[in-house]
Amino acid sequence: MKRQMIDMLAELVKIPSDPLSDKQEILDYVQSFTDQIHMRNTLFGDAQAPALLAEYGQSGVVLSGHLDTPPIGDYWSFSQSQIASGRLYGRGAADMKGTIVAMLQAAADLTTRKIPVVLAFTTDEETTMQGAMALSKTLPVRRAKAVVVGEPTGLRVAHAEKGVLDIAIETRGKAAHGAMPHLGDNAVTKMMRIVRGLESFKGRIAHPELGSVTMNLGTFHGGTRLNVVPNKATAEVDIRFPPPYSPDQLYHEIEEHLRRIKTPFTLRRLVAMPSVQIDVASPHIKLLQEISGAEGTVLVHASEAVYYSLVNPRVAIYGAGEEELSHQANEYVKIEAVARATEVFKKYAQRLMTMRLAA
Repeated sequence: MKRQMIDMLAELVKIPSDPLSDKQEILDYVQSFTDQIHMRNTLFGDAQAPALLAEYGQSGVVLSGHLDTPPIGDYWSFSQSQIASGRLYGRGAADMKGTIVAMLQAAADLTTRKIPVVLAFTTDEETTMQGAMALSKTLPVRRAKAVVVGEPTGLRVAHAEKGVLDIAIETRGKAAHGAMPHLGDNAVTKMMRIVRGLESFKGRIAHPELGSVTMNLGTFHGGTRLNVVPNKATAEVDIRFPPPYSPDQLYHEIEEHLRRIKTPFTLRRLVAMPSVQIDVASPHIKLLQEISGAEGTVLVHASEAVYYSLVNPRVAIYGAGEEELSHQANEYVKIEAVARATEVFKKYAQRLMTMRLAA
């Protein structure tokens, strides 16, 4: 069984699944396996971002994950699916193909023992999360005894994650010859003042585990030639915030803060996703912690848990792989961690069937 698990993980990692790849290949691979273990497959979404719901029985656990990854990138020391020192390297190994394999292996065992299980897999978590939005509307997800989102938590049970607020800022000026800057109005200089103002924003809310708001200036564009005073500048900022902040609350705080700089700008939202806070005293969380034997943790990045938690309060986040390896060169997952996650998923699904959980 372990050899099959390793082979499946190596094959899955080798299948391209970045935003520019055809997602049908990796979806076909997974669907072929769920067909073999007699699960009922239903596809959602379109060819650009298909999602799969594979069902066996009713009212069991939903094991949820995403099949897509960011691009491989540069500066790798290991080849894709290379195994060294008990680790399998490759893009998506930690985030989160290792956990996908654990879910598939667990489902194979559970269906053999006639224990209900549902797999909810998407192909656009790294981009739009339209797949999770579609799957969250289905009855198996809404009625599940628990929904486990398989993000890389290092085999710890995560109960909170930061939300996302991505914003675009624009400043306008007046073009002029670079030799006569006094005749123009430099939009880049204005944007620099705005960016410096952003750096001083602290936020009014902090979380005991997730801390406070963080910002990343991801893009900055301005000017067309070095001898022309730029008349336009744009910047995009990725903001992560802890519960109980709401995206609206934070947006208005940032706008209010930037207005104090006395520099004209326009602000618009690109992405807004709420944060997630799960009650650690919930029976479904306590059970998963008991079975995994692991301490609790939190995630600084967003996951599809945000959509599932809106329709089902019994959400947990648990998976193989370490969060800090996500999107990095030389990303890897420990093979023993995948095997451990498989056993946890199997025991969790079985124990859930004997529990009465609040709606």
